[in-house]
Amino acid sequence: MEMVLEYEVLDCPNVPGGLPRLRLPVLSPIWRGVSLQLEYGGGQVHTLVGWRGPKEGAAAELLVFWTRHQPGGTPVCLAIGGDSGLKDLGPAGGGQPPRGLPFLALAESLIPAEVLQVIGPRPQAKEGQTTRLLLG
Repeated sequence: MEMVLEYEVLDCPNVPGGLPRLRLPVLSPIWRGVSLQLEYGGGQVHTLVGWRGPKEGAAAELLVFWTRHQPGGTPVCLAIGGDSGLKDLGPAGGGQPPRGLPFLALAESLIPAEVLQVIGPRPQAKEGQTTRLLLG
């Protein structure tokens, strides 16, 4: 039986307009953490954090797992945050302001080893029954 996680981002300064509630099939164990370091080409490292709350908000738990957009679709690695989405803090000392995101799909080359140890490699697409998992 497949779990389904419901995820919504409220209209907030971090993600103006928010993101309507999504039903995301959970195809792997969920990696949970405070922040995630993503190493892009050229050695540039960005810090990603979950975000929650109204107005300025605060850090929230970050979740990373394999999901898919539609039944039988290709699985994708997705990072989600709190009710205010995610915040990409950018590279350390890079002078770029933080960037708000509703979620972030990670290319396999960007998934850190510690996350892969939890979520495993890309699963094969398959049909199955669903179970709802609500996060508040």
